Amino acid sequence: MKQTFILLVAALGMLHLSPAGLHAADALPSLTQVLSASDDTQFQLDILRGISASLKGRRQVAMPAGWDAVESKLATSANSEVRAIAQSISLTFGSEKALTALRSTVKDSSAELATRLTAIESLLAVKDSSLAPTLQALLKDAGLRGAALRGLAAYDDAATAAAILGEYATMAGSERRDALTTLCSRTVYARQLLASIEKGAVSVKDLPADLIRQLRNLKDAEVERLLTKVYGAFRDSSADKVAEVEKYKRIYRAGGSQPGDGIRGRVVFVRTCQQCHTLFGTGGAVGPDITGSNRSDLDYILQNIVDPNAVIPNEYRTSSIETKDGRSISGLIKKQDGNSLTVATATETLVLPRADVASTGESELSMMPEGLLAQLTDQEVRDLIYYLSRPGQVPLMATPDTVSLFFNTKDLSGWDGNEELWKVDNGEIVGRSSTGLKKNEFLKSQMVLGDFRLTCKVKLTPNNENSGIQFRSEPLPDGEVRGYQADMGAGWWGKLYEEHGRATLWEKSGEEHVRKDDWNSYEILAVGSKVRTFINGKPCVDLDDPKGAAAGIVALQLHSGGPLEVRFKDFQIELNPKPTAGSRQ
Repeated sequence: MKQTFILLVAALGMLHLSPAGLHAADALPSLTQVLSASDDTQFQLDILRGISASLKGRRQVAMPAGWDAVESKLATSANSEVRAIAQSISLTFGSEKALTALRSTVKDSSAELATRLTAIESLLAVKDSSLAPTLQALLKDAGLRGAALRGLAAYDDAATAAAILGEYATMAGSERRDALTTLCSRTVYARQLLASIEKGAVSVKDLPADLIRQLRNLKDAEVERLLTKVYGAFRDSSADKVAEVEKYKRIYRAGGSQPGDGIRGRVVFVRTCQQCHTLFGTGGAVGPDITGSNRSDLDYILQNIVDPNAVIPNEYRTSSIETKDGRSISGLIKKQDGNSLTVATATETLVLPRADVASTGESELSMMPEGLLAQLTDQEVRDLIYYLSRPGQVPLMATPDTVSLFFNTKDLSGWDGNEELWKVDNGEIVGRSSTGLKKNEFLKSQMVLGDFRLTCKVKLTPNNENSGIQFRSEPLPDGEVRGYQADMGAGWWGKLYEEHGRATLWEKSGEEHVRKDDWNSYEILAVGSKVRTFINGKPCVDLDDPKGAAAGIVALQLHSGGPLEVRFKDFQIELNPKPTAGSRQ
């Protein structure tokens, strides 16, 4: 094993030390042999991760001898990460087997949501030539729409703009942002977008300032003409920044002793700022983390918003990247080597193969656009500034603009809890105690829900332990949570409990509907004073409770007791649903 380990280190070194990948052909056969001989899952993962990292940004590499057998072997691994990474590598090696399987997975509506998203990412990484029509069809799939919208930007396909615009009216929040970003990425798409704005099918108010800049970066005469027609005259910078700062000071102070609302302001921040900036641990990394900045100073806040180009650190200067197939990208180049460019945009991080890049250029402008406040109402300006000036985080109200942020499937952004007990694994929230707990522990969402329908899949092991989904609840100072709980665990499945309140509110068990030690669908419908729950589509709670809270957070519970693990995945939230009679399963 020691000789094998030395071989592994040497081979991985060859892959990483050469930016152009000149020695990959020498290293890959050796690594393939090691994978073929090893049945150690962790060892396999170490090798696969190394190979995957070395191939980042390369669309196709010759398949090493023996890989076909390794591909078949790893496809049966009990470890989902081994299977996923091996399949992604096989795709880069040009495996028709992997290509066919992933295409099938993307189209399979019965497959797990996380699995389909991973399949889309893998096919985008090799720019599968047949993917664009599939992504256009997926614009009707709520769970995959965001990934489809972002992925379509990679393809110059004549049907894309019409497909996006045809679904635009049904989109909300981050989906519209993703749609507009893709439509502003290519000249032919941009012309159709601006024509739709001219006809009134899309509101010009939907276009944020940074995407207006992106449209101008296309340097197309027809785009410029249409943009001027629908948006009006514009200039690169305001003539008098001092006067503009004073204008917004007057607007803010006109709100009185408490000019704005922090919770409403966080919603505005999500819509206009969070894709680039992190505040209180949540947000993007395109711009600086503003948590520790001088946010209590009104002048500081307004000067940085109104005149973002006054002082720009080099690492935050905008770069414009043009691809050989006509795509225009604005973002920050975070990393580059002989194989690829890693570019952070306002909506995603892209790894672009060098061979696809036609040109790059650095601007003297910040990624943050001017005119950000001009598109807000006076009250939205007050709410945003008030939120930015708060010393701590406030709850996030669920709206069409924010509900997609409930769980991003990658990390615990927007959640509060003990990170030794809670983590994200393969798109799932996992709560685990290997030694048992003396008191209940909770992972608390920062999002406040009023009327909603929440569905997710849960898996509790062992079944004799206990967990639950808190809703319309409030966090308490000692870390506990007060409010409704949809219960889980032997003797408790399907019951409704009020934590730190009236105790059991619905006594009848839903145990008969449960698949023990396996995944179960849990659905919670809360509309007005009525609460209904379903397990695997079968009704459990049906309660009219005028005394209950009308809104609150969601929290996930690890109950005191023996060792246990609980997993949650595939969250879906519908806001303001009708109190329909049946489950949506």
